Amino acid sequence: MEPAAEYRIQLEAGERAEAAGDPHTAAAAYRAVIAAGDVPAAVDARFHFGRLALRQGNADAALSSFGQALALARQLGEPELEALVQNGIGAAHHARDDFDAARLAYTAAHSLATEPVLRGKITLNLGVIESADGHLAAARDHYAEAVRICGAAGDWASVTVALLNLGIAQTELGLYTDAHGSLSAAIQRATEAGDRDTVAKALLNHSPVLVELGAIDDAIEACNRAGDLYQELGDELGAAEALRWRAHAVGRSGDLSAATADARTALALATRLGATRLEAEAARDLGVLLGLGGDGIAGRARLHQALAAFTALGARHDAAEVGRLLSRPTPARSLERIDGGASGDPAGS
Repeated sequence: MEPAAEYRIQLEAGERAEAAGDPHTAAAAYRAVIAAGDVPAAVDARFHFGRLALRQGNADAALSSFGQALALARQLGEPELEALVQNGIGAAHHARDDFDAARLAYTAAHSLATEPVLRGKITLNLGVIESADGHLAAARDHYAEAVRICGAAGDWASVTVALLNLGIAQTELGLYTDAHGSLSAAIQRATEAGDRDTVAKALLNHSPVLVELGAIDDAIEACNRAGDLYQELGDELGAAEALRWRAHAVGRSGDLSAATADARTALALATRLGATRLEAEAARDLGVLLGLGGDGIAGRARLHQALAAFTALGARHDAAEVGRLLSRPTPARSLERIDGGASGDPAGS
């Protein structure tokens, strides 16, 4: 057997072990290829080893392995390999919340990649880093380009992710009609692929868009469908998130009693699961609902709970928002209403 073929067999064995949840066997396979001394095979093996380390949450080990792979790729004069490794380096920096370094790595990868599937994934990652850094317009543009590139390459799984992320960015930019189109397409593609987790995520993100477009009943139904899917998947956190968004939609319909019940349940689940972000969001929503219902004392208690949780997370913008709510002297009358009139085009347009 030719050495290259033997190395490929070992790498594939490592990939199978990694996919099966056996990182020790995977790492042993990758190390064996690295030790053999074949430079082209070592680039692949070091990349795989770095990716495995990143999936295990060890960004420092990943960066070390990716760095060695990058030096070898440059030694070989293989720009496509270098692009692959730079994409991994970007992911490792992102895991460390070093957005500037991640952006530099992804940009370098983007300038080198010509293979359509890889170029599409890198473009998608550029969108992710811009989203994380709060640059929503830039993120939207990258996601739209990723949809185009990945679609032309037939990488439909990446198209679905790009559509979902595009819809989220459009929502945050207030482009609700555009978001409706993107998220509807993501739901359709994920449904066709049998990807129930992504269907549920897209449905939840679609719900507030439908609320803003005036389709309250559709928004509530989206939350119900997502909740059912999360129950089937055994994902309690997802089910709690579905309840929180249903509380938002039901509250906008004017049924404060039902909305408050959903928000209470979501908060209880989030607290039990130790999901601090969801606890903060559910407590904030419940505080608003209680205030609107006339129970200002209980509402303020939940807002204080939300403030503490957001502060612990370092979520300064959210903490400041809750602080502004708490600073008002008559919260029952002055809390921002969540059952106000909707604006925009009707869903389905």
